[in-house]
Amino acid sequence: DKVEDNYSNNIIIIKYCLPITAVSFIIFLCGFFCDEVLKTSLWSAAVFAILASLVIYCFTAESVTNDNVEEIEYLKEEGKILSELHYNLHLINPEMKLKDKVFFSLRLLTENIPESTFVFYSCYDKDFNFIAASRLNSRKQVERLFPEDPLIGEITNKIKSLTDYESLQKTGGLEKPLIISSGLRIQGQILTVDFYTNVLGIIVEIGKTKLNDLENKILSEFCKSLALIIEDNISFENQAKSIIESTEVKTDDELDKFSQELYDLMFPKLLPTMPNWDLSEYHQASKNNQADFMDIISLNSSKQMILLGKCSGHGINAASYVNKLKVILRCFITEYQTPAELLNKVSVYLNTDLMPDIFVDVTALMFSSTESKITVAIAGNTLPIINRTRSGFAEIPELTTGIPLGLFNQGTQPYKDQYINIMPGDGIVLHTDGITDFPGEKLERLSNEDLKNILDKLPEQNADKMLDSLVKQIKKSNFSELPKEDHSIIYLKSE
Repeated sequence: DKVEDNYSNNIIIIKYCLPITAVSFIIFLCGFFCDEVLKTSLWSAAVFAILASLVIYCFTAESVTNDNVEEIEYLKEEGKILSELHYNLHLINPEMKLKDKVFFSLRLLTENIPESTFVFYSCYDKDFNFIAASRLNSRKQVERLFPEDPLIGEITNKIKSLTDYESLQKTGGLEKPLIISSGLRIQGQILTVDFYTNVLGIIVEIGKTKLNDLENKILSEFCKSLALIIEDNISFENQAKSIIESTEVKTDDELDKFSQELYDLMFPKLLPTMPNWDLSEYHQASKNNQADFMDIISLNSSKQMILLGKCSGHGINAASYVNKLKVILRCFITEYQTPAELLNKVSVYLNTDLMPDIFVDVTALMFSSTESKITVAIAGNTLPIINRTRSGFAEIPELTTGIPLGLFNQGTQPYKDQYINIMPGDGIVLHTDGITDFPGEKLERLSNEDLKNILDKLPEQNADKMLDSLVKQIKKSNFSELPKEDHSIIYLKSE
């Protein structure tokens, strides 16, 4: 419609402004062949016509400009909505069941088009099979519909009377939406979800008699993304089956071993180097496959951020969750470059029904080669310990720890950036609670205070030697079994 309006404005310029200008020029020339009285009249008429043409031109040109500005703003808004939709769909956990994946996707669609009910049917076993449906309830919350709902039964009967599986597969999907009109209760449209020419399912939109241009664009792009999600689900299931078969995982012990191989990817293979800092890390996996993780992300040439944490789950589910979390962290780090900004943004995405039974403790620490101050934000993890070796003591800073990520929504901006001043020779110890939950020499649990006392007695050394000395003090000499929980420590030393 906007393009047509602009086209109409241009037609006005061509049909009116140019002819008026041409006529004015002819009148002006005729004035040279007339007497003085008529000449004055003709030239006055010519001037008046030119002024009228200018007024028409200025008015239409301004209209065209305004329409172009509105069109640009419209395209920006459309791009923002579509990019957010695609990104949120990208965050869907690959280990979720297909029904949960589809409902999570439909939920996002309902939030963008709240007046409609959306139903998805997969094309499986040469028939349409109900998978999931969503709509906005009277409390303005997205709710899930089940096959027992009378509306689902009506929709199922309606689509089977309008089309069939074999015809859709032959044509490779619908070229344009199929309109549904059956009284006041069921009005909407049917769209196919196809991967190239393979029809994977159909989306049924019910509720609005006609979607606007933006809503049609959202629905069209959603179908493309959902096709990728379903195709990825098929590939993921086949890959998981292949991995299990190839590794011949048959017992719980073998499955735990396979999980541990995934956990080995949760820690960087090589530690980065940065001027004025020395870094060392230690990790001991547990027999219960608790999911400690670590990541070091470069913010720029002089700043890096360390993330050390622990997942509440165990086994393959925890490994999958941590892997997704690390991807999310790296996606957000370009926009949210302080520890608190990053944790606050990630917290919003984890407080969904994506995996409600899992949460993570994490410490985010940012350090720079040009500053003597580090920035820390903590989400439920243990407090760091500052080892001031040249001053002869260690200390536990008074910091706010906050709640674990994904435990529940604490509200706006729950995590705060906190600062610690560092002198040359000082070291920072970050660790997960597996260290403090491990029994000491007298079968008592170690505390942060116990770790501080151990560090008090150690002389200044480089990061590797300091961490090695600390680990030897923590472990019992007769310890031969794997710990009950992961042990993870980072020692960061200022030089």
